[in-house]
Amino acid sequence: MKKIIFSALILAIVLTLYAVPKMQKTRALYGGKEIKVLLLYHPDYLKQASSILAAYGSVLQEEGVPYESADVYQIAISSVDDVVKRVPVMVLPDGILQNVPTQFSQWAREYLNKGGNLLIIYDVGVRRLKGTFLNTSAFADIIGLNTITYATEGIQAYDFGHIGFSSEASRDFFQIPPGKTVDGLTLSSYSYGKLIYPLVVNEPIRNIHDKNIYAYGITKKNKKFPAIVLTDYGKGKVLYVNLPLGQLKANSDDLPLRAVLRTFLFTVVGIPHLLNVENGRGNIIINWHIDCNDEYKTLPEMKRTGLLRSGVPASFHITAGDFCYYPGDGAGFDACGKGRPLVELMKAYGTIGSHGGWGHNWFAKNIEDGVFKAKEIRQYIVKNDECLEKITDYKIIEYSAPVGVHPQPTTTYILDDLGFIAYYSTGDTGSTPNRTFYNGSMITNNVIAFPIMPFGRAASLYEMFKLDKRKESEVTDWFLQILSYIAQNRTTRLVYSHPYNIPLYPHAVKIFIDKAETMMRSKQISIRTMSDYATFFLRFLKTTYAFSREGKKIVITLKNPEGLAGICIALPKQNYRKPLFDHTTLQEDDRYYYLTVVPNEKEKNFTVDTY
Repeated sequence: MKKIIFSALILAIVLTLYAVPKMQKTRALYGGKEIKVLLLYHPDYLKQASSILAAYGSVLQEEGVPYESADVYQIAISSVDDVVKRVPVMVLPDGILQNVPTQFSQWAREYLNKGGNLLIIYDVGVRRLKGTFLNTSAFADIIGLNTITYATEGIQAYDFGHIGFSSEASRDFFQIPPGKTVDGLTLSSYSYGKLIYPLVVNEPIRNIHDKNIYAYGITKKNKKFPAIVLTDYGKGKVLYVNLPLGQLKANSDDLPLRAVLRTFLFTVVGIPHLLNVENGRGNIIINWHIDCNDEYKTLPEMKRTGLLRSGVPASFHITAGDFCYYPGDGAGFDACGKGRPLVELMKAYGTIGSHGGWGHNWFAKNIEDGVFKAKEIRQYIVKNDECLEKITDYKIIEYSAPVGVHPQPTTTYILDDLGFIAYYSTGDTGSTPNRTFYNGSMITNNVIAFPIMPFGRAASLYEMFKLDKRKESEVTDWFLQILSYIAQNRTTRLVYSHPYNIPLYPHAVKIFIDKAETMMRSKQISIRTMSDYATFFLRFLKTTYAFSREGKKIVITLKNPEGLAGICIALPKQNYRKPLFDHTTLQEDDRYYYLTVVPNEKEKNFTVDTY
C-alpha cells in the first residue's frame, strides 16, 4: 500500500533522527478505584509524535475501553500494589516510548509478577536517555526477543516485509476478518494484494515455543522474524507486536491496531468494557451503488427474485445525473427522470444515499485530472443531493465516492459541512466503521467512515470475477464467513457491490441475503443501513462510563445526554457474577455477560458482585 510504505519511510527516518529526551520531574500516580487501561508515553517523544497517542486513544474510545494516558516517569515512581489493583493492562505504544527510565523496566517486571499485563509495540525501550540505540532492548528478557539489533545490523535493523500468520487459527484468534488475507495467512488489502509493513529485525535471546508465535514478518529477502508473540510472565501476560500500530492507524490503516487491542484486552486478559454495537449484536451493512442506466433492468429483477426485502434494509447510493462518462452520453441513471420510479422502489427497502457528483465516471475523472477542486466537488455533491431529496423527502446523509475517488481530507470536510454522517471508504479496509485518520490527524468527529470489506484484492462482485476469477462457491463461503465473523466478534462490517454485478454470482448473493435474514430473525446479528448505524455510533461515543471497585463489588456508572437505550456492557465471567437487573436484557457467551440497557434513561448505575 503506497500510503503505508511512504509512512513507513518517514517513520524509519524519524527513528534515527529523534532529539535526545530529557529527564522529567513527576509525581506518583494515585491508586484510585476506577478500572482503566493505561496508555503510556515518554513526554519528549510525545512532543514529536502526538498523533500516535491520539490514534490509540481514538480506537480505545471507539471500542468502549476505559483508559487514561500517563507519563512513564510518573508510573515508574508509583506503587505497583496500588496500580495493579485498578490497571489490568498497560499499553506501551510505538513511537512515543522509545526510551523508558531504568526504574520502569524493573517496575514493569514487578507489575507482571503481581498479575498485571503488558502490550509492547514495535520500538518500545530501544534507546538510551540521550537517544542512542541500546545494545539490548529494555524488555528483551520479558518478550524473549531483542527488539533492537542496530549494534549488529546498523540501519538494516529496520526493514520492510509482509505479515504472515502462523496458522488460520492464529489469524482468527487475532480477529482478522475473512478476505483480509490473499492466501489465508498473509495480510492484504483491496487492490494491492499483500501489504508491505515496517518491521523490526529482532533476534531471540531464548527459545520461544512455536505456539507463542502467532505471526511472522517476512522480508523481501525472505528473512523471517516473529511479529506477534504472546507469552506468560509472572502472573501476567505479555503481547509483543512487531508493527508500528499507532503510525499505521494515523495514516489510514485502522485494522491492525484495532485487532490487536480487541484481542489482547477482550480475549486474552478479559476487561469490563462497552460494546460499540447496539444491543450487543454485530451488524452487517449492505451497500449497493447505483451509477448508470444498466440498473433499469437489474433493480426490478432484484425485486422479482426476492433480493429486495423489507426485513433486509440496504444503503442504496445513487449517482443521479442523466450521463455517466461525459455530458450527453445518456448512460446515467437519471434519478429525477427515467430512474425516478426505481428510486421510489429502493426507498421502500432501505436508505437512499448519494453516490457522488451527478455523472459517475465524469466526476471521478475530473477530480483525478485536477480539474475539479473543493468548489466543484461540493457543487456536484449538492446537485446530486438536491435531486434525490426531491424524491425521498428526507435529507441525504450517506455518501460513497464514484470509483472510490475521495481526496482526503477535502471531501470529508465537505461532507461534514453538508451534514452527512456516514461515507463508504476505501481506506482502513476490512475494519469497522470509525473516525478515520489522515496524515496523522483525525479528520472529523462527525462523519463516520465505513471501510469496505475486501476479498483479497477485490471488493465488488465484478472485481472478484475480473481480477481473481473467483468461483461462485468461493464467493458464497466469503459471504457466509463474514456473517459468522460479525456474529462471533460482535462487530460491524460493510459489503458493497453494484446490482448489475449480481448475475455474475446470483446464487451466492441469494444465499447471503437468506442467511443474513435468518441470523437477524434469530437475533444473532442486526442488518443496518450506514446512517442507521452511524446514528447509534455517534450517540455511543457520547457515553461516559466508569467501572469502579467497591470492596468485592464493582459499580458501573453510565451517562449519556442523548440516552442509554441499546448501550451494552461486557463483563468477563472469570471476574464477575451473573448480573440480573430490571429494565435490562442479558446475553452471554463462553467468556462474557452482555448487559444491555433497555429504557432510554440518561443515567444508570449498576452494582455487580465479583469473585
